[in-house]
Amino acid sequence: MENTAPVVILNVEDDEAARYARSRVLQRAGFGVREASDGATALAIVAAEHPAVVLLDVKLPDIDGFEVCRRLKSNPATASTMVLQVSANLVERGDKIRGLEGGADGYLTEPMSPDELVATVRSYVRLQQSENKLACVNRELHRQARDLHRSNEELQQFAYVVSHDLQEPLRAVGVYSQLLTSRYQQDEDPEVREFVGYITDGVERMRNMITDLLQYSRVEKQATAVTLTDCNQILARVLEESQLSIEETEARITSDSLPTVWADRMRLTQIFRNVLGNALKFRGTRPPRIHVSATRKGGEWHFQVRDNGIGIEPQFAERIFVLFQRLHPPQDYPGTGIGLAMCKKIVEQHGGRIWVESRPGEGATFFFTLPVEQNHDA
Repeated sequence: MENTAPVVILNVEDDEAARYARSRVLQRAGFGVREASDGATALAIVAAEHPAVVLLDVKLPDIDGFEVCRRLKSNPATASTMVLQVSANLVERGDKIRGLEGGADGYLTEPMSPDELVATVRSYVRLQQSENKLACVNRELHRQARDLHRSNEELQQFAYVVSHDLQEPLRAVGVYSQLLTSRYQQDEDPEVREFVGYITDGVERMRNMITDLLQYSRVEKQATAVTLTDCNQILARVLEESQLSIEETEARITSDSLPTVWADRMRLTQIFRNVLGNALKFRGTRPPRIHVSATRKGGEWHFQVRDNGIGIEPQFAERIFVLFQRLHPPQDYPGTGIGLAMCKKIVEQHGGRIWVESRPGEGATFFFTLPVEQNHDA
């Protein structure tokens, strides 16, 4: 059943006649009214009943309205209560300023017409209700963020443990598949050799997948070690590691002068290694032509790695950064589908983002950003 209880207004006024007149106006407008003639009673009622709005007279016999308002606003349990301070129209201007600066949400001067009083109170009730809804939404978002953080930590731990524990039985399968290979490599039955080949290939792909998954889980678990890092040195190191593939594919890799950035050196190397490795792997029929550059845009460095490879359908531009997502069969292009997901995680840890622009047959350009200034959250 819908709650039809009236909105409660606390009317704080030491003058009995004025208090009665104000309460009658509010009651006729449909509000529930509680009354207090002094500051101590007002504080007790707000703490116990949490009215939507407090109409608070400035002049009270025990605690003045300024101090009552200060106490209400400084107490986390009552700070969200709407307080409208009320005084006669002869009040000094400094009192009004003092009231508003002391935390009051509004300041009313009397006399005022009943319609003006009701309209003003209704507007603050709406504001109070909106703030309450926003507070509920924020609490729910905080709860969901906390649950998501806990879930992510559990998933990271699960991925690490499972990947680590799978290594031993996989090693046993690998050993026995090698024994089968050595025993039946001279077997004349092509079906036997084919089946043994499937086992060996499956074990190798599973081993690579577990290794990459372990690496991915470590990216999640380990803190970044951010230092000033020369990207030219990172690129030179990756090119040296890839020299054999570069020679085999007759690739030509060029670059502009790259900046020095705040980054984890090891993880930045992983980004260049994965993106350049993909450019060499998905090369099509032409020798790879790859260019690396970076430009500063506002507070970010925008890196580009452009290639002339097979390209990507635009509708898959986001999918390739999802864990284990592949666009090609492993027999065509080997890999586990973890590399770009790892790049995305690393870039985001540094406060950046990564994306690709491409069309089939027209190559691809991978972009990623890094902040110019040190990101203390990384």
